[in-house]
Formats: sequence, C-alpha cells, structure tokens
Amino acid sequence: MTNTTLHLHKQNFKFSSAHFLIFDEHRAEKLHGHNYQVAVDLKVPPEAELAQNGYFIDFNVFKEFIKAEVDRWDEMVLLPRNHKDMKISASGESLEVRFRERFYVFPKDEVILLPVTNTSVEQLSRILAENFQREFKKYGVQQVRVRVEETRGQGASTIAT
Repeated sequence: MTNTTLHLHKQNFKFSSAHFLIFDEHRAEKLHGHNYQVAVDLKVPPEAELAQNGYFIDFNVFKEFIKAEVDRWDEMVLLPRNHKDMKISASGESLEVRFRERFYVFPKDEVILLPVTNTSVEQLSRILAENFQREFKKYGVQQVRVRVEETRGQGASTIAT
C-alpha cells in the first residue's frame, strides 16, 4: 500500500502580523511584526480510494480555505488571550491591553485574541492545523501538517489528525 501527501505551499499563503513572545515571568519581546509564510501538507487516502480520474480532489477546494484563513490574520495584531499577565478590556472602538508594565491601545477591529498563552509559531501552526483538519476531514483528508515560518527557514509545524 502507498500513501500520498498533497503539498500546498503557495506564495500567497502568507500574512503580516504584529505580536510579541513572552519568555518567562520577567522577559518578553517588544511588539514587532513578521511576514509569515504558511505551508500545508495533506495526507490523503491510498491510491485505491482515489477518484476514477486518478486524483484526490481539485486543489482549489483546499487553497481557497487556506487562503481565507491566513487572510484573517493579515495586517492584524495577534495577542494571547490565555496568558495570565494579559489584561484586556474594550473601551468603545478600542481595545486596551495591559501586559505587566506595558499599556497598549489598539483599534478593536485590528486585534485578534487567540486562544493561546503565547503567539509563537508553535501555537500559530497548531491553531491552523486544527482548523484545517476540522474542515478537510469531510473530504477524507487523514492528516494535516501545517508549517508556519516567521522568517525564511525559521518556524514550526504541527500535525493534526
């Protein structure tokens, strides 16, 4: 039996976002940004289960969903909603963020509060992998691997089954 993996690493699977990493009780990065690149690998059923025409499914089904998901994070500030030192409150159209001695005010519609304790590439790849697997399993995808690079050659990947 053979296994097939589809590789979707398109140039437009990217997003530019601001964030900061929290290292420990005393240290955290300054707010800064990255031009993230996303790559997705999909493990599909064995050859015997492919359509009669010899391919799994039109790539566009997956590409459109991936692109829409990464676009949601494009030109946004990504913050960890679940970190104990992150205090967030809404004030009109603004979001006030207190992190230890820091204080930020952002337009509400330019911030995404992620269900994580840190906005690391490890956590970003996990969120995307879980979202993609949840969507793609209805097409028979057996496993999704998502790689998120914050700079070329530096990133993390997560496998969701």
